[in-house]
Amino acid sequence: MILTISVTVIAAILVIAVVIQISILLQIRRTAREMEKFFEIARMHIVPLSHDLTVIVKEFNIILQSIHRQVDRTEESITTVRDTAVRLRKLSKIGDTLLKLPVLVCAVGRGIEAFVRVLLR
Repeated sequence: MILTISVTVIAAILVIAVVIQISILLQIRRTAREMEKFFEIARMHIVPLSHDLTVIVKEFNIILQSIHRQVDRTEESITTVRDTAVRLRKLSKIGDTLLKLPVLVCAVGRGIEAFVRVLLR
C-alpha cells in the first residue's frame, strides 16, 4: 500500500512538473514571438531614422561651416574697426594740433605787431 501511495505521489509530482514545464515553454514561445515582432518593427523604424539622422548631421555640418565663415568675417570686421579707431585717434591728435595752429599764428602775429610797435617808438 505504501508503495502504491508513493508511486501515485511521484506520478502526481511528475504530472505537475510536466504541466508547469509546458506552461513555461508556452510562455517562452509567446515571448519569443513578441520579441520577433518587436525586432521587426524596430528594424523597419531604424532605417528611416538612420537616414533622417544622416540628413540632420549633414545640415548641422553646413551650419557649422557657415558659422566658421561668419566668425572669420567678424574677426576681419573687428580688426578693421580697431584699425579705424587707431586712425581716428591719430587724426584727432592732428586735428587738435591744427586747431591750436591758428591760435599760435595769431599769437605770433600779435607778438610781431607788438615788437614792431616797440621798435617804431
